[in-house]
Amino acid sequence: MHRLVLAAAVALVTALPGCTQAQVMASEHGMVQQRVDGTTITIQYYRPERRGRDNLFGGVVKWGSTWTPGANWATTIDVDHDVKIDGHALAKGKYSIWMVPRQGDWTVIFSTVWKRFHVQGPDPSAPQVKFTVKPDSTPMVDVLTFSFPAVEPDATTLLFQWGTTAVQLHIEVPPSNAPPPPDSASEAGRRLVLHA
Repeated sequence: MHRLVLAAAVALVTALPGCTQAQVMASEHGMVQQRVDGTTITIQYYRPERRGRDNLFGGVVKWGSTWTPGANWATTIDVDHDVKIDGHALAKGKYSIWMVPRQGDWTVIFSTVWKRFHVQGPDPSAPQVKFTVKPDSTPMVDVLTFSFPAVEPDATTLLFQWGTTAVQLHIEVPPSNAPPPPDSASEAGRRLVLHA
């Protein structure tokens, strides 16, 4: 009798696909990665959909609010070498990304505390790199997207898009074949020869 009940329970569970599979998330996890001259840049984020909403910025995301460009856990950037983003130094490591959308310029924040839930905002006590950017217009993008549309020998462009709004960040990487610093003794000797 017990075997019959167990067999029936197993048959019932396997017949219901929702019971044996993980629940689909409203904003699925995504990752994009780019290597530039020996430096690897990795973005991890959750990708909300527009779902017919036209007023994403100023509506869904309020003007002046601090927001991670994504959903669920904070969007992160991981760089395995020191880089410059829009001319601002960002040391090797992993950071959470935050934005403050406004009707004019936006503020971009990279925080050293990267494991944050999206409603927490950046840790105010943690070191941050903070600067302003000017958003652009883009053709409609339904699912929030990060990409690297341009790659140069020593730089790349990180592009954020959602709805009809885009933000571009220029990332410069250190050269992998930088010449070693001159030997001070030989350099001093060379200067003596030049001035002799």
